Amino acid sequence: MAALAVSARGLGKRYRIGQVENAMQRVLRRAKRSGGTEYLWAINDVTFDVHVGDAIAIIGRNGAGKSTLLKVLSRVTEPTAGYVDVAGRVGALLEVGTGFSGELTGRENVFLNGAVLGMGRAEVARKFDEIVAFSGVEKHIDTPVKWYSSGMYVRLAFAVAAHLEPEILIVDEVLAVGDAEFQKRCLGRMAEVTRDGRTVLFVSHNMQIVRRLCHRGILLADGEVQADADIESVVRTYLASVEVAGDGRRQWLEKPLGDDECRVIEVRVTDDNDEARSTYFSSRPIYVTLEFDLGTVNPSLNISIDIATVDGLVVFHSSFRDVADSAVPRLVPGRNALRCEIPAELLNSGRYVINLRISLHTIRWIVYADAVLAFDVLADHSESLFLLGGSRPGVVVPRVNWAAVEPESARDEEAVTASG
Repeated sequence: MAALAVSARGLGKRYRIGQVENAMQRVLRRAKRSGGTEYLWAINDVTFDVHVGDAIAIIGRNGAGKSTLLKVLSRVTEPTAGYVDVAGRVGALLEVGTGFSGELTGRENVFLNGAVLGMGRAEVARKFDEIVAFSGVEKHIDTPVKWYSSGMYVRLAFAVAAHLEPEILIVDEVLAVGDAEFQKRCLGRMAEVTRDGRTVLFVSHNMQIVRRLCHRGILLADGEVQADADIESVVRTYLASVEVAGDGRRQWLEKPLGDDECRVIEVRVTDDNDEARSTYFSSRPIYVTLEFDLGTVNPSLNISIDIATVDGLVVFHSSFRDVADSAVPRLVPGRNALRCEIPAELLNSGRYVINLRISLHTIRWIVYADAVLAFDVLADHSESLFLLGGSRPGVVVPRVNWAAVEPESARDEEAVTASG
């Protein structure tokens, strides 16, 4: 059996809930010995082992304790209870800017991070060109990183963490900030790390990426380990526990999704009478409508969705820019609504979810949310007595034309007869 890279026993991290205090208020509270103080256990009694060379996914809903666990494993914060033994040098990418000094240039931060990881200057210099090329920030490498965009920040930070050969690479969801091409390179690099016999701990909400990269999963819920097994069974357990709206409509009126660039107010699934329902027949088109507010109209804004199965398989991805430039829907400052049509006679019987993907193209994600809404489909467009009312393999059931044609062997025989 491989040696242990990480061994956690009874890990717990507690935070006090309440207002921020100054020194005097803290002294007075302690003098009164008030019993009204509330605490929150971000993680509680977490126990697991990670062997050298393992690729482990840590998954769970927002607030489950994933990021707190990674911070404890990275020794960014000390546990309140329990202990963790980590064998080897750790490269951690937990959030944008972790470990970077804004006043230093990109070049200086590469050498600074190398020193933090325990590497000599000569060793960092040997890897420097490879790091910069991977990050794609060559033109800005001598610019203070405080002027970097969040995407540039993450690209350089990941390149440093992945190329300075840590024995254990810990990566949080921050890769969602990068564009699709950069994410692809990151996944390739993490796969190389595992092939080299090093260890990867990865937090992500993207179940497709998790399945590709990891062979084992740890599911957290309310700060506790709910499942620790092979990645497929853990993903299925997680997806089964995710509650999604099932009435055809979901709203974020008090706290919209997004930021000042784009704030999503509502997503709904409707029929051709614009009525929101939770179940649809495949013989009719299905419509997905997004309502959102824009502060300004940014030309790089891209609004798109995934239609996926409940186990995370993306059926198709669609953007409102998937048309000729002259036909792209016009957006205005303020409230907007976009409607996407799912063609009739396409989807198989089953339950589907909508993933929101809104970004400033190649710059950063604004909304990256999975399973914001669910709907059911009953496939009724097949006229076959063998298939009517049932479900066939696959996630799509396109109507494909069949016809009887002359066998090629018969044509060959006719050609031989004619030549004879």
